[in-house]
Amino acid sequence: MSIKIAQLTDVLSDLVPNETGVFKYIRDAGLKPQNIRLQGSVIDMWSETLNEAKKHNKVNDIVSSVLKAYPDNPFLLSALELKEVNYALSPDIDDVSTWNGVDRDTLEKLTFDSNTLLPINFLERGIIASRSVAKVEIKYNGYVDVGTGFLFRVAEDGESLFATNYHVINNKDRISSTRIIFNFEQDTNGDSKASKSFKIDEGGPWLLSPVNDLDVCIFKLDCLPAALEEFGYLLLSKSEVKKNDYVNIIQHPAGQMKQISLYHNIVTYCDDRVVQYLTDTLRGSSGAPVFNSDWKVVALHHSGGNRKNNEDPLPFGAKFRNEGIQINRIIDFVQNASK
Repeated sequence: MSIKIAQLTDVLSDLVPNETGVFKYIRDAGLKPQNIRLQGSVIDMWSETLNEAKKHNKVNDIVSSVLKAYPDNPFLLSALELKEVNYALSPDIDDVSTWNGVDRDTLEKLTFDSNTLLPINFLERGIIASRSVAKVEIKYNGYVDVGTGFLFRVAEDGESLFATNYHVINNKDRISSTRIIFNFEQDTNGDSKASKSFKIDEGGPWLLSPVNDLDVCIFKLDCLPAALEEFGYLLLSKSEVKKNDYVNIIQHPAGQMKQISLYHNIVTYCDDRVVQYLTDTLRGSSGAPVFNSDWKVVALHHSGGNRKNNEDPLPFGAKFRNEGIQINRIIDFVQNASK
């Protein structure tokens, strides 16, 4: 599924959230309803509809038809202008940091000299970790901003908090229009799981550090602890990350269903504040946890960018330069705030 189709699926599911509406726009676009499987969630229905429309070059017909009801919707308008619906909130890495380049030994390791054999329980441990990762969705003035975030603790007996990027949300006036959505993902059959959404606890902790520092926003969810038990939490602990380490990123790229970027990602530089890495992920995963091979969180993803024209070509699969904030700094930030 292309990024444009995936994003339109999300937009149209919000605007037209029922089978009757989907059926109407199928007919309006000149498609045959009998060729489209209108089953499952409304996201499934719109996904099937748009994929069928794509086969017949009728995606724009669908968009134009829905635009009659929502003439000022910026995402539908941008889709007709052949632009991607811009759900990506992350700042370009060149605007917030200095990319330190990729040396030859890193490129060689990524291309040739690496043994990526892993124990089979690596997969199960990753699934467990993924439960704590959620989509952040903020609706305001007809716009939708999205990011990623995760439930965490800094001590086993501590309270569960939620972390995302400062540039995703930092305005308390938008708390009421923000949803934290868990289980926004597919099951083993490729169908949509039943997602669960939560509001931010307006009276709870509200910890902020700006983009040029830690780029983090931390808060509690407005619910009883028992409501979050099925999602667990990521236990943060001080860890060391080194150049040439592999990392894995669980995310909601561009607001899409939960995905994982696995083992095209290699650390190219790190200091006491940032971790920089190559990755084959899409932009728009702001606030995602960056894991090492032991599924320990080593960074909070916060920015990315394409290869510059004057840079050497990257190995196949490594399309983007990315940067996260060292999790050690986030831990210190949370612990100092609680003193």
